Amino acid sequence: MSGPIRQPSRTPTLADVAAAAGVSLSTASLAFSGNKPVSEATRGRVLSAAGSLGYTGPNPLARNLRQGRSGVVGIAVGPLSTAFRDPAALPMMDAVSQVLEDEGLGLLLMGDSAEHARLPLDAVIYQICGQETWAAYDDLVARGVPLVVVEGPAWPGATFIDIDHRRGAAEVATHLHDLGHRRVATLTLQESHPQREREAGLREVFPDAVRIGRCVSDLTAAQELTSAFLSEPTDVTAVVCQSDVQAAAVVIEARRRGLTVPDDLSVAGFDGVPTPWLDLELTTVVQPFAEKGRATATAALHRIEGEAVDDVVLPVTLHVGASTGRVST
Repeated sequence: MSGPIRQPSRTPTLADVAAAAGVSLSTASLAFSGNKPVSEATRGRVLSAAGSLGYTGPNPLARNLRQGRSGVVGIAVGPLSTAFRDPAALPMMDAVSQVLEDEGLGLLLMGDSAEHARLPLDAVIYQICGQETWAAYDDLVARGVPLVVVEGPAWPGATFIDIDHRRGAAEVATHLHDLGHRRVATLTLQESHPQREREAGLREVFPDAVRIGRCVSDLTAAQELTSAFLSEPTDVTAVVCQSDVQAAAVVIEARRRGLTVPDDLSVAGFDGVPTPWLDLELTTVVQPFAEKGRATATAALHRIEGEAVDDVVLPVTLHVGASTGRVST
């Protein structure tokens, strides 16, 4: 090439680069992609022309769209604030994002609006705890968008990633029964697959467990329900909660009323998340957040490639902390 390359008045394209370098459009494309061998001299000429024109390379989004891909996986988490407040959501989403990032895909956090699901997404992960219907579901199925559902509901056409809620709840209930507890109460999540399975596991051991109430995994909401329950005389010696945040609230409220945990009241949770606002370690059912996130992202990747993916149910582990003890005699 001789003399400076005249800058085009519009945004430069690959065709401009090819013309400036004196090569075909396909050769210029190969020089950028590296998919097939191009001589170093030719590649150098193309990159030099691109630099002179201010061309930074092919648009990856346009390339993906030509291939029927957007390079983005959506994850529906309900109100977006939930994704940043719920300690059980963060480690799972972190694992999902790491797997997708390693494969060159982005992750889009979505609310429960059906409009979000109409975006050009390669797959959608559904993780709206407590909500068992979603207006976007029929549209996603009709468009053939791969769908991975975390902890229910088990919709037709979706891959289901779950944990063994029932066994975990039964194990913590058995632990309390072995400590001599016979009258227990339970604070549950809102109506959902995890709520039903965790309550069913508890009632395998304590069929007459008293239900305190239902609420989201929120410290204030759980403390209000516990306050109302403890305001009345009760012979309950243990409270089994469906989240560690709920369990922390029960401990806080019990202490506020002068009760000692676990001497006066044993408290157990579920999830295995950090509770730094407590000065004791909770007895809880630990779920494998990172493994669940990796299984979810991996299922999405396989579904994107058109592969069949089996449902996954991951095991949980009982962790005995300082919040449960033997019934006082």
